[in-house]
Amino acid sequence: MQNTIRDLIDISQYAGTRADYTQGGGGNTSVKNDEKGIMLIKASGYRLADIDETTAFVAVDKKKIADYYASVNLAEEKDYEKESAEVSKNSVIDLEGVKTLRPSVEVGFHAILKKYVIHTHSVYANVLTCAVEGEALAQKLFGEKDYGFIFLPYINPGFELTLAMKNKIDEYVKTNGKYPEVIFMKNHGLVVNSDCVDRVKAVNTDVNETIRNYFGLEDNFRSVNLTKTPTGFISDTAIVKLFVAENVLDKAFLDKYPLYPDQLVYLNNILAHSPDTLVVNKCKVYYNTDLKQATTLEETLSAYLFVITTIKNAGLTVNTMNEKEVYFINNWEAEKYRRSVK
Repeated sequence: MQNTIRDLIDISQYAGTRADYTQGGGGNTSVKNDEKGIMLIKASGYRLADIDETTAFVAVDKKKIADYYASVNLAEEKDYEKESAEVSKNSVIDLEGVKTLRPSVEVGFHAILKKYVIHTHSVYANVLTCAVEGEALAQKLFGEKDYGFIFLPYINPGFELTLAMKNKIDEYVKTNGKYPEVIFMKNHGLVVNSDCVDRVKAVNTDVNETIRNYFGLEDNFRSVNLTKTPTGFISDTAIVKLFVAENVLDKAFLDKYPLYPDQLVYLNNILAHSPDTLVVNKCKVYYNTDLKQATTLEETLSAYLFVITTIKNAGLTVNTMNEKEVYFINNWEAEKYRRSVK
């Protein structure tokens, strides 16, 4: 099990220490120990970079979760979201010396994928997933790659997304005779999976670099910058400073362009319920909070502005979530929990 934990730390540090790959508590990683039938996965609400030998991850019975999705009967009238959440909760396994936490809300699709899984909200991948033309561009960029890919429409996270991903993968395998290692999720992010730890990192890097090079994007967004103030912090990240100097950034703007769940969870929610925490005044963005929350907000805002400006500058069309999808995220218990984790 120690080797499994070390592998989880490895891929989590790889993906979780770059703000262009993950922001705040977004994204998740997992590693399966087939000998023991256990999957280690990031705990809900924690940052990928928080994961170490005893912190920020949880063990689950991988087979119990995978078997549920393999045998679920949609003909029955029941709350599948609630049922699948109970299956995930009941699959948690206590590990000695590791605090028992709540698994990521996306534990379902991790259980059906290959041994190593990296799910990120990469700004480069989300240029494709948040553009109307994104799927066609993905085919152009990745159609000849040896790792294969699928492109999912926007689907509510949780039960629906896992089942849709499983069905799409089954279709791809039947048609192409191989397993897709890359999964783009509309208005959500990127999933890379492999049975080799070095391969999963290499493929993830190739996907991001291929997109970045295609659009001619500079590699200058691996971290954000904050300056301390008497009441909190002020944004000192170039992407944010440039945008607010030339545009109006307020709740109306964010509500007009709901791109993906993390934006709603961390930005729109703050402006709706705690507007004094994030303040735009005289072309500056202030965070009246502690360093951890300020960093999460700055990373999320920087990523959001990077994605939306890149799409527009490339002459592409921004694809937004609809009202029903926004409502689901804003009222989903799992996302309320994720917001509450300190």
